[in-house]
Amino acid sequence: MATTFDDLKRFLDDARLTYDAHDEDQILAVGFSADADDTTYRDSDGDPHVHILVRLVERGEFCTAFVPRAWNLADCDHRAAVCEAATRIQAKLKLVRFDLCDDGCLQPNIEIPLEKAPMCAEQLHRALAGLLLAVREFDPVIRHAMETGTVDLDLAEEDLPEPPADITRILELGESTGGLDALERLLGDSDAPPIEA
Repeated sequence: MATTFDDLKRFLDDARLTYDAHDEDQILAVGFSADADDTTYRDSDGDPHVHILVRLVERGEFCTAFVPRAWNLADCDHRAAVCEAATRIQAKLKLVRFDLCDDGCLQPNIEIPLEKAPMCAEQLHRALAGLLLAVREFDPVIRHAMETGTVDLDLAEEDLPEPPADITRILELGESTGGLDALERLLGDSDAPPIEA
């Protein structure tokens, strides 16, 4: 059974989140405000407010959550640096991806294919939390890239999430066996350069 729009509303109601529901388009608009001193992010009105839209499509078999027009790059001279920053952030966060829209705006989003499985509240809450993290914590990185053309992930307001234990273990194994090239060779990658004695 696919997820219904009422399911999504119930998940938000149970979490006591305020939202606007647009039943005809199956879109929920959820807003999160912060103290101006707690984040550098500002919406188009200059407020420390993150607007997240949650949309149910394909008869409830696909859900997407996104921050529309999070950063306006229409007049930005450093789009390439911003795209690099977004790609590097995306590689760290895994859950969130960034789209550069036709209107020149960069927006983070999360897509959840459901097919016939019902969505659970935790999936929706994780999507909302992931988008908030991407916007609030990485706004300094995006803004710096917009203004200077350089990418500096150290500007993130919080430490990047630790990679999962299995990824950390693979990285440790790679280092102990002589680095990534040696690890690729051990795994049978014929294009890896030979190990030098």
